[in-house]
Amino acid sequence: MSWTPAAAGTVVQYLVSAADAYGGLPVSVTAAANAGTVTLTGLKAATAYSVVVSACSNTLCSQPSAAAAVTASTSTEYWQLQGSGNTTAGLTRIVSDGNARISATRFGPEAGGVTANRIQLYYGPSLVSGRQALSTALTANATSAAMSSSYLSFVSSGASTGLLTPTPAATLVETVATGQGVPLSAAMGGKVRVFFEAQGADRKTRILSIDSVDGYTGQDFNSNSTLTTCSTTADFSAGGGCAFSVAVGVEGDTVAGNAKILNARQNKVGYPTQTDWRWDGAPGTFMVFTSGSVTGCSTANRTHGYAVWNGSTWVVQYDTAGCPKLFTNVQAAFPMHIGGVRYKLYYGDTANTTGQLASSLPFLGPKRLLYADGAKSGLSDRVDFEDWESQSAARDVAFLWPNGDLLDATAEGYIDDFHFLAPTGSLDLQVMYLAITNGTAVPLGAAAVLLNP
Repeated sequence: MSWTPAAAGTVVQYLVSAADAYGGLPVSVTAAANAGTVTLTGLKAATAYSVVVSACSNTLCSQPSAAAAVTASTSTEYWQLQGSGNTTAGLTRIVSDGNARISATRFGPEAGGVTANRIQLYYGPSLVSGRQALSTALTANATSAAMSSSYLSFVSSGASTGLLTPTPAATLVETVATGQGVPLSAAMGGKVRVFFEAQGADRKTRILSIDSVDGYTGQDFNSNSTLTTCSTTADFSAGGGCAFSVAVGVEGDTVAGNAKILNARQNKVGYPTQTDWRWDGAPGTFMVFTSGSVTGCSTANRTHGYAVWNGSTWVVQYDTAGCPKLFTNVQAAFPMHIGGVRYKLYYGDTANTTGQLASSLPFLGPKRLLYADGAKSGLSDRVDFEDWESQSAARDVAFLWPNGDLLDATAEGYIDDFHFLAPTGSLDLQVMYLAITNGTAVPLGAAAVLLNP
C-alpha cells in the first residue's frame, strides 16, 4: 500500500487494515507518521481484500481519519513439480521405490541421532512380496534451503522399517495403508506416533496409532528387540510387539466407536508445526479424515470428518442433528500450519470429474484451498470446525510442470496422497510431497515447490 503522508505534526501514525471477502479476521499493521508505504504480509492466497488507510492523531488511533477503501486481490498459489519436461515420466522421484501414500515429517535439532534436522517420509513403497507397507525414507543431509537435495531426495530403508501388511490378517489389521508420523514432545515420551489407516478382518477401515520404540529415530515400532518391522499376525495381535491403539473407530465399535461413521481413512493431524516440530498433546488439536457417504447426513461419496483431541482421546465432532460435521466431496485433505492458530487446508474436489480417464486409479479432481483462524470463534487457542471458511470460499490451486506448462485437468486430478511442509521451518520455502500418475502408469512419489509463498 502507498499513500501521500500528511503534513508534519498532524499525524502520530497510520493504521492500515485489510478485510478479506470471506469474513476472516482483519489483518492490520501500523506505519510511522512520515511513512508513505507499508507491506501487508500473511494474507490468504487468491483472495480479494478491502484495504483502508487511516491517519491517527494519537497512538490508540481512537479517532482515525480514514481514506476510502480500495480493493486488491492476492495471487493464486503456483506449485511447480520438480524434474524436467511436461509429463510424469520426466518428474524426479523423491525416493527410488516411492509409490503412494506419501507423508513427510520434519525433525528439529533436538531429535539427535540420524533424524536431527532431517525430513523423513512415511510412505507406501512398491509392493513388498505382494504386501502393502508403510515404510520410512530419510534425507541424506541436514535440511538447507540452499541445497534442494536436502529436502527433495530421500534414501529408502528398503521396507526394513515400519509397518507391513500381515499374512494372514490380524483382527484389526488386514491391510496397512496411509500414515502420518507425528513427533511427540519430551513430556509425551519423546517418540514418533504414527497414525495409520488399516482395514480390519471385518472389512471396515479405522485410524490406528502406534508409538516408535526407537525414540525420535521413528523407524522401529516393534518392541521385540530382534525385529525392526511390524509384519506378522502375532505382531499386531494382543500381546504382540506392535501395540497400537484405535484413534478413530467406526459405528458399532466398543472402543473409540463413532455413530454413522462406517469407515475412517487417510487422516491427517493438524498441530502447530511452525511453533515446534513436536506435538505437545495439547487439547484442541484437530484431525481430518476421509469417510464415505453418511446415511441421513450426506449423499457425497467422499466426505471428511473432524475429530478433536481432548487430552486422551480423539472425539469426532457432531452437529445438533446427530450428524458428523463434514467437509463434503473432499478427499486426501491436508492441514498446514501457517503460524499462530492459523491453518490452510488442501484437498481434492471429488465433485469435479473433468478430465477423469477410464481408469481404476483414484481421481481426486482439482485441488482446492481453504483457511481457518482459531481466533475466529470459540476458544482462541484451537481450530474448531466452525473456524474454517465455508467450502464455497475454496480457491483453486495452480500446478506447473517443470518446464512451466500448466497441468491440465487430467494431470492435476491424478495428484493424490499429498503432504505440505515447510522443510526448514520457514514458510519462505514450502514443499508438497505427492503421489502422481498419468492415469495409466503406476503412481510415483514426487514433489512440488511453491513459487510464490
